[in-house]
Amino acid sequence: MSSWFFLSVVVISIFSILLSIYVHKPDFPPLEIEPDDYWRLDDPEKDDDQVYSFSIDVKEEEIQKFKNQLKTEKFLPTLHDTTYDTYLNELKQVLLGFDWKQHQHFLNTFKQYKTEIEGLKIHFLRVSTPPKDKKTRVIPLLILHGFPGSFWDFFKVIPILTNPTRHGFDFGVEEPIQFDVIVPSLPGFLFSDKPAKPGFDAIATARILGKLMNRLDLTQYFVHGTEGYGSDLATLLASLYPIRIAGLHVSNPFVRPTFSTFTLAKYAWKAMGKDDEKEGEDPHTDMADYFKQDKFTYPTNAQAFATAFANSPSGTAKYIESRWRQLSTFSASTNLNELFTLDEISTEIYLYWLTLTLPSALTILDNSYNYETVWLSSQARVPTAVSYSKQTPWRCSRDILEDRYLNLTRVSELPKGGMFHHLQDGHKIAEDIFAFVELELLNKK
Repeated sequence: MSSWFFLSVVVISIFSILLSIYVHKPDFPPLEIEPDDYWRLDDPEKDDDQVYSFSIDVKEEEIQKFKNQLKTEKFLPTLHDTTYDTYLNELKQVLLGFDWKQHQHFLNTFKQYKTEIEGLKIHFLRVSTPPKDKKTRVIPLLILHGFPGSFWDFFKVIPILTNPTRHGFDFGVEEPIQFDVIVPSLPGFLFSDKPAKPGFDAIATARILGKLMNRLDLTQYFVHGTEGYGSDLATLLASLYPIRIAGLHVSNPFVRPTFSTFTLAKYAWKAMGKDDEKEGEDPHTDMADYFKQDKFTYPTNAQAFATAFANSPSGTAKYIESRWRQLSTFSASTNLNELFTLDEISTEIYLYWLTLTLPSALTILDNSYNYETVWLSSQARVPTAVSYSKQTPWRCSRDILEDRYLNLTRVSELPKGGMFHHLQDGHKIAEDIFAFVELELLNKK
C-alpha cells in the first residue's frame, strides 16, 4: 500500500512539474542596447537630419552590363527535372528582355525619400492618400521586408492600405481608418547605404528604424513585419520601444526551441505526441518545422557566397529564385512561374543586382543569426497579431507563440501564399492588418 502511495506521489509530482513547465511563460528583462553608433569609416559627425525626395535612376550601361554578362553564363541543368530546366531558361529569357526603365518608372510612382541615420542614408517609401472623409483616421504603419525581399514586395498591398474604399474595404466601426505607410529599405539592403564598419546586425537595424520613425515625428504607430527577417526585426522593435508602438502584426514568425528552457520543454512535449492537435488545427507545426526552418539558416560563410554573387548575374538570379521557391511552396515540383509572374521575380533579381546589396545583406544576416543572437530572445509586450499563410514552410502553435508574444490577441490563417504572400494575396493580408488595428483602436477607447 505504501509503495503504491509513494509511486502515485512520484507520478503526480513529475506530471505537476511537466505541467508547470508547459504552462509557464518565460519573461525576460528588456534587451539593453547602445543608444547610438556610426557606420561609416571616417570620423563620426552629426547626421544630416533632413529628409530628401529620392527617385530611382539606374544608368543604362548598368542594365546592359547585367544582360551582357548573363548572356555569357548558363544555368547548370538538373539531373532529371527537365520541367525545371525549361522554366529556368524561360526566366533567363525574361531577364535578358527585361525593360528596366519601364519597371523603374513604376517604382517611382511611389513617393520615396532618403535621410541620414548613424552615418547611413536610409531609403524609404512613404505613401499616404488624403482622406475623402474628414472623420477618417489616418494611422501610421511601418512595414518591414525580409530576405530576399524588398520594399517593392508590397506594391499590391500599399494602395489597399492607403486608400481602402477604392479597393472595396470599409474599415472602422466608429470612424473610417486608413494608413500612412512607411516602408524602408533595411540598412545594407537595396537603396539604403551599406555599413562600412564590421559588426552591423539586427540590433543596429532596429535602432536605426526607431530613429527613422522619430525623424518623421511619428511617436505612435503600428508595425508589420514579414518574410522571416522582417518578422524578427518587427518583434525586436516592439520589444525595444513598447511605448511608441501601438500594436505589432507579424506574418509567419518562428519561435525557436532554444528561445527558453520552457519553450524547449514544450517542443519536446509535442514531439512525444503528448499534445494532441485540436480539431481543425493544422498539424504542420512545431518540432518538425524547426528542422525545416533550420535548413534556411543564413550561411556562415557569407563572404564566400557574397563574392560569388557579386560576380555572377546567373548566380544571383538562381540564388534568389531558389530562396523564393523554398519559401513559397511545399512542393519541389512547383516552379515560381506558377505562383508569381516572371516579371515579379525578375524585378527582385534586378533590384538586388543593380544595388549590389546581396553581399551586404548576407553579411548582416550572418552577423544576426549566427553570431550575436541574443536579440532572438526579445519578447513583445505590445498587443500582437500573427498571421500564417497556407504555404509557409514553418509555423508555431499558439502556446509556443505566447512565449515570445506576451500579449497575443489574434492568430489567423490566410488561405493562400507562402512567405511572399503579399504578392500572391494582397487583399487578404491587408484585410488582416486592418482587422487587427481596428480591434486595437476599439480596445483603447
